[in-house]
Amino acid sequence: MKKFISLFLFTFSLIAFAQPTVDGNLSDSEYSTIATKQNTNNGFGSAIDVSKIVYYPDATNSILYIGVEGKLNTASNDGIGIWLNISGTGSPTGTSAGNNLGGITGAGHYMQDATNPNFKADFEVDYMFAINPGSSSTNCYVNAASRVGTPAGIYLGNCGQSGSSLDYSTTGTVFANGHTITFAFNNGGGANQGFEIKIPFAAIGATSSMNLTAFAFVVSNTAFFSNVTVPGNISGSNPGFNPDFSSLSGGPYNSGEQALPVELTSFTALAYSNSVLLSWATATEINNYGFEIERKSITPSLNIDNWQKIGFVSGNGTSNSPQNYSYLDKNLSAGKYAYRLNQIDIDGSSNYSKEIEVEIKNVTTFSLDQNYPNPFNPGTIISWQSPVSGHQTLKIYDVLGNEVSTLVDEFREAGSYQYEFNAKQLSSGIYFYKLQIGNFVQTKKMILMQ
Repeated sequence: MKKFISLFLFTFSLIAFAQPTVDGNLSDSEYSTIATKQNTNNGFGSAIDVSKIVYYPDATNSILYIGVEGKLNTASNDGIGIWLNISGTGSPTGTSAGNNLGGITGAGHYMQDATNPNFKADFEVDYMFAINPGSSSTNCYVNAASRVGTPAGIYLGNCGQSGSSLDYSTTGTVFANGHTITFAFNNGGGANQGFEIKIPFAAIGATSSMNLTAFAFVVSNTAFFSNVTVPGNISGSNPGFNPDFSSLSGGPYNSGEQALPVELTSFTALAYSNSVLLSWATATEINNYGFEIERKSITPSLNIDNWQKIGFVSGNGTSNSPQNYSYLDKNLSAGKYAYRLNQIDIDGSSNYSKEIEVEIKNVTTFSLDQNYPNPFNPGTIISWQSPVSGHQTLKIYDVLGNEVSTLVDEFREAGSYQYEFNAKQLSSGIYFYKLQIGNFVQTKKMILMQ
């Protein structure tokens, strides 16, 4: 059996997968919006607000990124609250919908208030957060609580209001021990500014096969709730102390379950002849519609400096097993190219991979390489290159000069090539292979040892 492979300047690239920068700026392309404000409520005034929730599950590195667009009133202790649930097989068990969530020792802010602890969610809550400025224009105090097992609370730290990130090393209280949680707040009050946090999956008992549900709101340090929620649509005044979001009209007061979705594990590019073969793999997929393939040139002379959609490969919907994909980009000119994938979910949401680069180079000389391995049994690879297009022949001869096999006899473009020759039908001995391209002729010896 013989197999022909045309290769041009073997180039291999592996992506460094995209990760948001934790700086309180939520414009990172990796983020997907999972809930937005549904009204113009401002029960505590216009100086404090929440308007959307974004997330990005980095399944490759097992990290969950969550962001809440909003702003804090620096003249008060009022804050932003966030509730999270992790669901799915093997997920942690928190406090179910319609049950009291407050009065947690050590939790701080609204979560610790013992006078008004009877506020309730319309979904199971595993983890809770409070972000408040402490009546300061520079401070941002962040507290967290767990409703998994025995409720517990902890102070994470003061990250300030300018987007500087702060790391918290987990100790086993609230979050599993031995992890680093990073958070930041940007109190600029503009679009895509607010609170951002990075949490390892293992710190909250999550895996890439689970789902996330989230809810954000404005609340006082005495657990008096405003009418500003994301999502949800409270009509009228603030619900005040001890609201029950499971029965309050205007719900649901949660984002719904969001997958910790497509886990892209590799993305590579292989340049050969005037084509590039893209290959990528996923470990798991949830609601994966497919992948748009985009390319741009990074060689100025090619005059293609904008991203162009060049193809689409359908996804496998929902899958818990590895999936492999490929796409061949043909008829390219010599130069450097960048590629990226736009992974699209069935609901239309999408995320970009990091870019990978690959180069197609001009061949400037004729050459015929020594076959490898040599001696061989029974397979060997013959490689050559041509700087011009033309008719090419590659033939095998025995020691008497008799032609025993024709491997190539056709017109080919300029480029580098390989042929995988299988000699199982031949006897052991010395053979010669001869390449002819126009006036270029070269012959080399090889040894078959059956």
